[in-house]
Amino acid sequence: MQEFELLNRVFALNASLPPSVTLGPGDDMAALQLATGTSTILVAADSAVEGVHTPLGGDAYDLGRKAVLRNLSDVAAMANARPLAVLACAMIPKGTEPARIWRLFSGVRETAMTWHAPLVGGDTTVVTDQSALCVAVTILATRVDESAPIVTRANALAGDGVYVTGSIGGAWDRTTGLGRHLNFAPRLEVAQSLARLLGTRLHAMIDVSDGLAQDLAHIARASAVTIDLELARVPVAPGWEARLAVAHGEDYELAFTAVGEVPPLLEGVPISRIGTVRAGAGALMLVEGDRSQPATDAGWEHAT
Repeated sequence: MQEFELLNRVFALNASLPPSVTLGPGDDMAALQLATGTSTILVAADSAVEGVHTPLGGDAYDLGRKAVLRNLSDVAAMANARPLAVLACAMIPKGTEPARIWRLFSGVRETAMTWHAPLVGGDTTVVTDQSALCVAVTILATRVDESAPIVTRANALAGDGVYVTGSIGGAWDRTTGLGRHLNFAPRLEVAQSLARLLGTRLHAMIDVSDGLAQDLAHIARASAVTIDLELARVPVAPGWEARLAVAHGEDYELAFTAVGEVPPLLEGVPISRIGTVRAGAGALMLVEGDRSQPATDAGWEHAT
């Protein structure tokens, strides 16, 4: 089963969730409000597996660090959000050297503390049927401004500009697995500044982890709009061609839609306009000059 086929079956059950779940599965984070007038609690979870997210047999610290950073990128994608704490569950192959286990723990703990989201609990399990370390992290967050909404994927409007932070492509090497994806800076400050500066002009946001094209398609479907992605305007990493870069993944930048003026630089991070939202039915179009075609099979998707 393809990952998004499974997820769509999960999302179909959202209507059965209790009223305390104000944002269910289908966005970068879920949102809970336990009582009227109380703070909103945001929650997300992501895993990191050796051989998938970091090189097999590499430094276990990198695995722990990336597991936390991936979750922090989800917090950034809600714009009006700040991390509170993390929990981690590690699956450790039997016979793993204690020094590797401690490196994994240190990667989680030190990264979490650096970003003001202390490690507050979790679990470890020894497994006999795998050789790769795996760690799953759950992150808790809250709104920066309780009077302002969080930003989801589902509110892009016709006429919005489409923007991306930083550069796209080249985050990881297909041969070695190395690259900036192992130690990146989640765009928390940029997201919070955008929320504060643009207010209600900031309509939709997502973190770019599965590939820019794939993730913009998520916004298009959730918002029931069409997004025209102008490949010539995508800020690609040196040596990369835009069509390949938008499908590569692991960039951990932010893509968003907004109306009105957006600064080209914020918190020291470049922001580029790369397209336009128009009325449509949940499609992403790749635009090259006067040619436009639907984006298909662009980005990363797990399959079972």
